[in-house]
Amino acid sequence: MRRLALLALLLPLVAPAQSAFAQAAAPVCPVRVDPAAFASEARLSTLAERQEAFGPRPTGSTAHADYVDWLEDEMAAIPGLQFSSLPYAIDRWDSLGTGLTVGGTAVQVAAPVPFSSSTGAGGVSAPLVHLAAGTNITAANAAGKIVVRDLPWTSVPNLLFYPLGLGYSMYDPAHTINLLGSESMEAPAAADADLKAAAAAGAVGVIEISQLPHAQIQGLYAPYEGLPYGVPGAYVGADQGKQIKDALAAGQPVQAALTVNAAWTPTTTRTLLATLPGGSAQKIVVESHTDGMNPVWDNGPLTMIEMARYLSSLPVECRPRTVQFAFVTGHLYQHLTGPAVREGGAGQLAAQLDAEYDQGGVSSVVVLEHLGAKRYDAVARPNGLPGKQLVASPTLTELLMVPVSESTPLRELVKGHIQYWDVKRTAILKGLSAADPATVPHHCGFGGEGTPYNQHLLPVISPIAAPKTLFSPQFGAEAIDLPAMRKASLAFTDVVLDLGPMAQSAVAGDVTAMRQQRASGTPGCA
Repeated sequence: MRRLALLALLLPLVAPAQSAFAQAAAPVCPVRVDPAAFASEARLSTLAERQEAFGPRPTGSTAHADYVDWLEDEMAAIPGLQFSSLPYAIDRWDSLGTGLTVGGTAVQVAAPVPFSSSTGAGGVSAPLVHLAAGTNITAANAAGKIVVRDLPWTSVPNLLFYPLGLGYSMYDPAHTINLLGSESMEAPAAADADLKAAAAAGAVGVIEISQLPHAQIQGLYAPYEGLPYGVPGAYVGADQGKQIKDALAAGQPVQAALTVNAAWTPTTTRTLLATLPGGSAQKIVVESHTDGMNPVWDNGPLTMIEMARYLSSLPVECRPRTVQFAFVTGHLYQHLTGPAVREGGAGQLAAQLDAEYDQGGVSSVVVLEHLGAKRYDAVARPNGLPGKQLVASPTLTELLMVPVSESTPLRELVKGHIQYWDVKRTAILKGLSAADPATVPHHCGFGGEGTPYNQHLLPVISPIAAPKTLFSPQFGAEAIDLPAMRKASLAFTDVVLDLGPMAQSAVAGDVTAMRQQRASGTPGCA
């Protein structure tokens, strides 16, 4: 009895001591990423050089598959991750050789247009016709001929990226962006319409002339639909374009021979998923694609490796939500599952997440593309040479556009981290297409991989730049501004960190009402 009485007296003293011990043992979760605990610029440089060593990575190629395997190895070295894959069967398009002669003289070819019709090793021969911009390709002017076209340049006014346009917030503390200027780049995607029109008109082939020199466009890869064109097509540089036009300037018929030898090979490709469990099963999905021509096109996976490494080092109590890293395929093969739907692997994953969202399985999506892309300006070539050449700015990066779905708290979250980490020349946007109040979402375009997630009415943050170096393997890791890439990586790791405890109602914003409107029959994006 005396022992029990003594125990009763001691219990009130022990309980507070246990409570104090439990409080002391509770993990202290970081408010922001500790930069000392995150990848250094040297580490990011090593990863970018390793990525570059794989070479160009068309969808389903050996280099692409090897790169995805390497990403899996890098992620597997991080404790706590769980892995799965989403496989797809495709017919890979392989170039076996290209060639061009004009009037019997060889002309250097920079690259075939991907997914061109194969001529076989023997090529095709026909008269040349140059059809200037604005001239439609028709049976009357192109049937039985090889059509010569000039690639256009797209231009977007900078004012569009500011509030009252598509902008929500602009961070440009040094005022380096000319409000009255514009962002422009050559548009090889225009070859898609040219080849389709040429096939319909009965043309024999298409030659696309770039304003850039051969050395900067060799291996150019665009468009990347994944569907066969009805005619062969090829790109040539500015000097070779002048050679062709000079031959035509004499006013006499000029015969040309074009060879695009290619093959379609059945293969498989996959999206790699690496999942870091958190306090709840509800997922924050961090996504980037793995197929590309150079490191800047798809350096998002490199940031994802280091983001996963940092987040996995935290106690699970500091990760209220699960984080899933999606290394997506099919960016360079947009009709991944057939001709009916243009979506790539991002669209496939977006549809899956859409189905999970209303059951509470998904919180948000963060898509990372082209972080730290150096700015290259197109300037006149020296010594009177034709066209332009790309020259790197010694100080500037390309404008980083960050479309964020329709949630003010989500946009404010991104704005705060962009400013804190000093990610200069960043525009937080409502979207990258004009608003249409009759559809949900109102802004259908997000400029890149973020688009299908936005169109599936998922809360999404989608940073992307538009570097002029994008489509060419001739630009390597040197086209990445490593300090800028690291700042952006820290900022978006902080975004993911803060998304963990953020109320889902704040994350979703107007997306919740839009999903209800969609269920009631409001049309989505076409």
